[in-house]
Amino acid sequence: MRSVRRKWAECKLFRPVGVALGLLLAVPVTSSTNHAAEETTKSSFFLPKSPTAAAYVLGRLSNKELTEAPRSEFVYVALLKRKGLERKYRVEALEGLAKARNTDPLTELIGGLRGLDQKGEDSEPVLRDLAVILLQTKPADLAAKRSDLEKLATEAQLPLTRQMAYAAVITADGSADRTWPQVASDSAKLSDVLLAIPLLRDTNLRAALYPKVQPLLPKAEPAEVHRASIAAIAAVPGHDAETFNTLAALVQSGTEREAAVASLQKLPRKSWPREQAAMLIENLVGYLQSVPVDKRTEPEALGAFQFATDLTTLLPLAQAGAVSKTLRGLGVSVFVVRTIPEQMLYDQTLIVVEAGKPVAITLINDDAMPHNLVVVTPGAVEEIGTAAEKMPPEPDAQGRHYTPDSPKVLHGTKLVDPGQQSKLSFLAPEVPGEYPYVCTFPGHWRRMVGTLAVVPDVEVYLASHATADQPKVTEWKVEDLAPDLGQVSSGRNLARGKALFTKLACAGCHQLGVEGISYGPDLTDLLQRYQTNRADILRQILEPSLVISNRYRNIQFELKNGDELLGLIVQAEGERLTVQSGPSAALIQTLKLSDIKTQQPQSSSPMPLGLLNLLSKEEVFDLLAYLESGGQLPAHEHQH
Repeated sequence: MRSVRRKWAECKLFRPVGVALGLLLAVPVTSSTNHAAEETTKSSFFLPKSPTAAAYVLGRLSNKELTEAPRSEFVYVALLKRKGLERKYRVEALEGLAKARNTDPLTELIGGLRGLDQKGEDSEPVLRDLAVILLQTKPADLAAKRSDLEKLATEAQLPLTRQMAYAAVITADGSADRTWPQVASDSAKLSDVLLAIPLLRDTNLRAALYPKVQPLLPKAEPAEVHRASIAAIAAVPGHDAETFNTLAALVQSGTEREAAVASLQKLPRKSWPREQAAMLIENLVGYLQSVPVDKRTEPEALGAFQFATDLTTLLPLAQAGAVSKTLRGLGVSVFVVRTIPEQMLYDQTLIVVEAGKPVAITLINDDAMPHNLVVVTPGAVEEIGTAAEKMPPEPDAQGRHYTPDSPKVLHGTKLVDPGQQSKLSFLAPEVPGEYPYVCTFPGHWRRMVGTLAVVPDVEVYLASHATADQPKVTEWKVEDLAPDLGQVSSGRNLARGKALFTKLACAGCHQLGVEGISYGPDLTDLLQRYQTNRADILRQILEPSLVISNRYRNIQFELKNGDELLGLIVQAEGERLTVQSGPSAALIQTLKLSDIKTQQPQSSSPMPLGLLNLLSKEEVFDLLAYLESGGQLPAHEHQH
């Protein structure tokens, strides 16, 4: 409440809301001194006794003002139902309402879901947030409220409310055996249950549903049940190959193509059979050619473009290029960019588009940490990346984290959690040039960057760059370099080593002399710590997860409010942990032990794999020499 005090005393939050309501508000002020002897001003305010009038007053507050408001039953109701709030405020609201009403949080949650459902589709963002809290509840607690949940599932007006309620019922029962016979003959209810399957947190529960869902895929009736079964099957693990074949057949036949394509894209890429790629692409191209040009940016067409683009990665290089040219000729530039697990890289570092034409980019995060994709003006990567590192972990008006408010930021996705994806659609700039796209999560921008080449003619650009030297990728092993490590001792280009230390983002996490950031281990005395054993130093760079000090081991925290956090434990003191989730002071936070539900040490290092893959042997040795120098360059190297 400390951040609330002066704001309420200054009456900044109470804008004119009518004379009658205004007379009901009072703002008595008191003052006190905290433990640091800093004088602050406490204040409180009184809301109208009428729930409707109180809701009106609270509705005039911004999200920030609402979260700072002195707590009361009316404020808790507002916190529970307001869009755009962090989940911790929902949990606080449920606990506060339970205490005020002498109930329990789950009862208040079910009641809140019912009230939001009655407000219509505008409530869906909050319902999705509350669904996470509902489905994280222990099955035994859900079982105690089963009748209320079943009633919500059958009586709610919004499909989303019904689906999350059915997911809770199935979780409570530990299977769908009790629910399935009750809905099998009712197409509307069966559709709701099918669409509840992706909401289930327990993979075993989802896997057990395969015998029930699979028979519906070939041709279920009516169409709504068929579409629901197609959507559901992608969330059922253990049968990816069979599911791909079944869904691919639907695409080929043109049956529920949009739903089938969407589900196929959710299946793990490793389960996609190469032998079907060309046939599916031919079918999708034929479909897209039949779509009027002005309709090719609608969801069904965009989904087909994206899937066809994804499938080209399974083709031989020459054939993939021909298909890409055909897709570009259809008038929409659709790209899929994936993150490479544990390497802090995009899988595509060059996207070529025509100036002023529509572009659609889907970022799929296959990594274990969050990433985004932000398009910036030429030359602005360092400025935007540095600014992002200083930002607190709070979303902007568009729900984006670590995206600076700058005219040099042109477009950007939200922060994409592991296993999730985000789509970005925009018109390419009118002015040709090389526009970088970058991950602005603190510490990532130095390494995780690509180029959006905006050109007058894509074909001319690709033809002129077809013979350009492609970067040579070498999967270096210690054994490849160990025989020549004696060359590190003399005649090295330390200036180039220093440049590589920055380019590879080492400086974004490690300190070496006066260079870099103290997030990972200090490298200044690296050679001494490894007892001058260069092979061991090289092995630790190439295999960062081989040996991880507990001080620098990531911990996955699950908090009782439903949030998750991945970070290093900086300090453990009493009942509190100080955790840092990235190489920025803005990413340090303190957790109470009582707020932590689980904490799981991670087996992989925060340091990415493949750091040296794009380097030559000489560049590797220059980098090692610079590391051994402790960041000290001779005078002539500085001049160079």
